[in-house]
Amino acid sequence: MVCRTSERPCSFPLFSVTMSSLLLILLLLVTAVCAQLQVTTSNAPITSEPGTTAVLQCMFSSGVTPVDPAQVHVFWKHDGKKVLSYVDTITAFRPGAHISKEQLAKGDASLSLPVVTQDDAGLYSCSIRLGSEQVTHAVNLIVSEFRHISLEGTTVVMNKSNELQCSANNLSSPDVTFQWMRDGAVLSTSAPQRVEGNDTLGFIVQSSFCFTPVLGDYNAHYSCEVVPKIFPPLKKTFQLTFGVQPEVFFYLSSNRQENSSLVCLVSGFYPDDLNLSMKKGGELLDCKIDKWRNFNGTYSLEAMYGTNVTYTDGNIEYTCSVHHSTIREGTTERLKFLLDTEIPAPFLVFITFIFLLYVGIKIFWREVTEIKGWKDWTEGSIATLESTITGRYSKNIYAVWLVRQGDEEIEIKEKQSRYPAGDYKELQEQDSYTCMNIVKSKFVGGLRHSLCSILSFQVHKQRHHQAEFICRFMKAGKVLREKNYFANVLDSCGFYSVSDICVPETCKEGEKLTLSCTMKGNIPQDISVTWEKGLKQERILISKELDTNYQVTESKSQGQICAFLTLCPTCEDSGAVFTVSFSKNEGRILAERSSTPLKVAGQQKFGADCKRRLEEFAGSSPVILGGDFNIPMNPAVDVSSEPKKIWSRTYQDWSFRAFD
Repeated sequence: MVCRTSERPCSFPLFSVTMSSLLLILLLLVTAVCAQLQVTTSNAPITSEPGTTAVLQCMFSSGVTPVDPAQVHVFWKHDGKKVLSYVDTITAFRPGAHISKEQLAKGDASLSLPVVTQDDAGLYSCSIRLGSEQVTHAVNLIVSEFRHISLEGTTVVMNKSNELQCSANNLSSPDVTFQWMRDGAVLSTSAPQRVEGNDTLGFIVQSSFCFTPVLGDYNAHYSCEVVPKIFPPLKKTFQLTFGVQPEVFFYLSSNRQENSSLVCLVSGFYPDDLNLSMKKGGELLDCKIDKWRNFNGTYSLEAMYGTNVTYTDGNIEYTCSVHHSTIREGTTERLKFLLDTEIPAPFLVFITFIFLLYVGIKIFWREVTEIKGWKDWTEGSIATLESTITGRYSKNIYAVWLVRQGDEEIEIKEKQSRYPAGDYKELQEQDSYTCMNIVKSKFVGGLRHSLCSILSFQVHKQRHHQAEFICRFMKAGKVLREKNYFANVLDSCGFYSVSDICVPETCKEGEKLTLSCTMKGNIPQDISVTWEKGLKQERILISKELDTNYQVTESKSQGQICAFLTLCPTCEDSGAVFTVSFSKNEGRILAERSSTPLKVAGQQKFGADCKRRLEEFAGSSPVILGGDFNIPMNPAVDVSSEPKKIWSRTYQDWSFRAFD
């Protein structure tokens, strides 16, 4: 804005004063009115801890210094409510709120708030009025525990994949690094997997760590550390809480439509903190809940809701939702009654015939399930084997377990006693083995029974590796049916590591090059290795049958697999990325590593010489020295004149994963 006194853009009342005094007054008023007012506040949120003094910055300038405080009006508001005003005098609406008159002359109208609490947090506005101009700017105040860190998922299930989550709040920058540690040793280092917030409200960062806990983790101390670039790191140490996932059964207590009850049975969970809700068509039902403790220390819960199923209940969905610390997202069981008011007589006759035929077959059909259990066991874990016989038989049938390893054989017998159908029976505990039977009656009159035999014990590698477990269902000393199971005990806790694929910065065309990658640790026996070549967003499986320029070999030993890929690069291989995958026979990829893009430089004669080297390599075997993987050598080939180029590096930047 340009003001010219000769054009008199502003008009003022005339007073009886001298000419010189009048000109001075006009000059001051024109300067005050026509100056351009600027107000600045902090763009980033002001963070303060409870009980401290928070200072909200608000600076202003009008092009004229110093500023006469008598001409300045200041108004501070918090979420639309007055905090402080200054019009000749300071009026504080919030106890302790203050601004400095001395600083006003310097253009500083910053607000001081002593002993802040959570009620003081929020958006503040600073309004400055100078002459005929008024400008308002906002600043955000955060009152909370500065840089708070929290954890989720510390209640885990043994021998199953679990996920720990760590989050940090009120950060000024999302540029941080997460470190997961066990007893001081670093397990994983990564960037945040999830970032929320902005510069005004602050940032929330989150990271997760997946692992399979075992028996030895009971007393281990885990830590999550958040390392910012500027501020000191945040660290939280904790111990795992081992829990047991619940089994949920949702059913109607009676086959009749009248005087029936909806029952949601939740069995075998730990700890006992569990939330259950039963709904009908989305509306919450007021059900009766009964909880008790089992003999093995776990808990069970039964929720019951009495109802009379009518035809109006057709296609209405009933749900039972369970939330427990071992189930992150919870689980929901659903029921729906499909009712029809009229059933055609021929259809009813046909259904009756099919039902009677099914009942007749079921009564006289005897079935034994295969023994169920974990595929691989670890030292010190608790193993459970289970087998069930179902069919038409008397209740005096019993189960016997045999454990064979070499010439040694242990027999676990049941107690000679009778129990009513549906009760749990503890059979016998012998040599640290615990047996249990579950007997149930099926069909009217107990024409068909189900006997489930369970064997539980603690795994010891020396006694149980490659041992044969036999479950025999017997009656009067005669074997009715039997099933067997062969155990496999792993050497360690189920962790393994995979090295990187290292390539030279540049390589010459036609010069033989060997890439290597190694998996080491607790490796499944049915592991397989594949190599792929990625070029121009395409991945092609490498096979010596398809391209003789590539030679794929591998070396297996106890707890270690070394994969090698030898090739003579051409100009077409420049920019190619080679990927190696370690997978189980069923096709599930356990680990995958990719190299950096290959750079091929120079021009050499390619063809017979490189093919000759590959043919010589086919007859050689890789040499493993102390974990370093050298290029396969053939003693018949003299390579003493060639410079040694070992591009592989050993076990750098390992990643740890667990498999089932």
